[in-house]
Amino acid sequence: MRKYEEGLRRMNIPTTHVSGSGKVHIDGVGDVQISGSGFISPKEIKISGSGCLPGGLKVEILKCAGSVSIEGDIEAEEMDFSGSSSVAGNVKARSLTASGAFAVDGNVQGSLLKVAGSCKIERAVELENALYVHGSLRVFGDIKTGKYVELRGKFDIGGKIITGDFNAELNRYESYARGGIEAVNVDIKKRSIEGIVIFGIPIFGVLSGYGKLHTTNITAKEKVYLENVCCENVVGRDVTIGEGCVIKRRVKYSDSISVHSKAKLASPPEKIDLKG
Repeated sequence: MRKYEEGLRRMNIPTTHVSGSGKVHIDGVGDVQISGSGFISPKEIKISGSGCLPGGLKVEILKCAGSVSIEGDIEAEEMDFSGSSSVAGNVKARSLTASGAFAVDGNVQGSLLKVAGSCKIERAVELENALYVHGSLRVFGDIKTGKYVELRGKFDIGGKIITGDFNAELNRYESYARGGIEAVNVDIKKRSIEGIVIFGIPIFGVLSGYGKLHTTNITAKEKVYLENVCCENVVGRDVTIGEGCVIKRRVKYSDSISVHSKAKLASPPEKIDLKG
C-alpha cells in the first residue's frame, strides 16, 4: 500500500471542475475527456455523463456514472462504475463496484469486486477477499479469491474457480464453470421462483430453476450441496447430491452422503479418507 500511495503522489494531476464538455490534460498520461460534468484532482476523479480516460491512470477514487471508456490500464484504491463502462486493459483496485454493463479487456486484481448487471472480463480475476455478482458474468480465465465467491444468475467461467466458500444460485439459463470448482465449501442451488413472492407464496411470477451448471470436477474440503449440476466428479467431506444433478463419473465423501431420488449417478458413492 505504501508503494501504491507513493505512485499516486508522483502522478501530476491538476484539480479541475468540468461542466458541459471539456478536456483535461495529465502530463505523461494523456487527456481526460468529459461530456456532462466532472471533477478531477490528484485524489479523486468523478464523471457524470460520458467520458474517455487515458490508460495508465492512477488515483485513489474513481467514480463514473453514465458511459465511460478507459483506453488502457487503470488503478485506484476505490472504483465505482454505473451505466456502461469499458476498460481496454487491466484493472487494479482494492474495492470495485460496477452496476449496468461492465467490460474489461485484461485482468482484474484487488480485494473486493461487486457486480450488478452484466460483466465480461477477457482474462482472469484475482481477489484477496471476495467476488459478488448478481446478473450475468463471463470470465475467460480463472477466478481466484481468498474468501468467498457468490454468483446469482447466469455465468460462464472459462477457467477454474478457486476460493474459500463458493455459493451460486442458478437462474433459468445454462451456466458453466469449465475448469472446475475448488473450495472449502460449495453450495449450488436452483432458483425456484421468479416474480413477486409474499410469505413464500408466488403472487405474480413463474416457476424457474431449470437451468443447469455444467462443470468438470467439484472439490471441497468440507461441505458440498448441489442442485441442477452436471459434472464429472464430486469430492467432499459431507456431500449432498440434490435434485436435477447428473454426476458422470464418481462421487467421493469422507463423513456423510445424501443423494436425491431424482439425481443420476454413474456409480455408487465411494467413502474415502479425506485428510486435512
